[in-house]
Amino acid sequence: MHSLSQRSHPLRNLALGILLAAAVLPLGAAPLRPSINRFSNVNAGAILAGTSVGTVTLHSPSGSRSSTGGTSLGTSGGVSLGSCTFSGTPGHTWSVKVSSALPFILTRPGGGAMVVTGVEIQPSLTGSFPAGGTTSLHHLGVTLSVRTSATTPQGTYTGSFNLVLDDTTRRGKSSPAMAFTVSIRVDPVITLTKTTDLSFGDVFAGPAAGTVILSPAGARTTTGGLLLGNSSPVSAASLRVHGAAYATYAILLPASATLAGPSGTLMVSSFSSTPGSSGLLSAAGIQQLNIGGTLDVAANQPDGDYSGTFAVTVTYN
Repeated sequence: MHSLSQRSHPLRNLALGILLAAAVLPLGAAPLRPSINRFSNVNAGAILAGTSVGTVTLHSPSGSRSSTGGTSLGTSGGVSLGSCTFSGTPGHTWSVKVSSALPFILTRPGGGAMVVTGVEIQPSLTGSFPAGGTTSLHHLGVTLSVRTSATTPQGTYTGSFNLVLDDTTRRGKSSPAMAFTVSIRVDPVITLTKTTDLSFGDVFAGPAAGTVILSPAGARTTTGGLLLGNSSPVSAASLRVHGAAYATYAILLPASATLAGPSGTLMVSSFSSTPGSSGLLSAAGIQQLNIGGTLDVAANQPDGDYSGTFAVTVTYN
């Protein structure tokens, strides 16, 4: 009996070991296939092509833009970084890459091309999946090479590139390619065309100094010892702004301007405009800009015709 009891122990241990192994196997969860979750595509806003080649960069993660060479920045409306998160097995390491060939081409309907020379992914190209399995937001910027205005027609250029996410802990596990669209608009150069000069009309000086205030609507008022006549035309300056449809633009007026006469000078200051510091172009890409100012007249200012020039600058916002 003693010898039979001795042999029975290994058999019970073997059976217990088999049951434990069978219980452990289902507890190991299969690794997740990595994936890219896209939230937004890349829009580099509007630019102006110049007489020489240049570049424009949409910086990640700030979303700011810069340009070099003959390229200048147009309106910033619609500018957007690409954005996405990465998902996979918690604790596994990952790396992300652009799987499309660089550089790649953006095109516009009717012809024209632009080249994307680089894609920037921030804050990192590698990392580990957190406990929840999904990373924080990553942002995508681009750098584009822009040819001259003669070879870069106005319009919207689009193209795309692919990102692929690799699980570097489990080699061979990669996400499906995720496509991101890149778009950029080439706008016409913003310009000004003068239609009417600024004219204060007839002013009669007296023993006391004064001012003539001419509003952008063309209305005159005076201060001090001045009188107004009506023999000469009175008008605010009128200009037409030409540019991209629905674009906003900034208006920069001079601080002052000098008018020269036969035996003295006059100063114009406090320029004002309608619209004010910024304007909005119509669907046709135009808007009228009216400008007034304040004429400073000294006591007993010498008679004569006084004239001068001033400069107005408009730029896309």
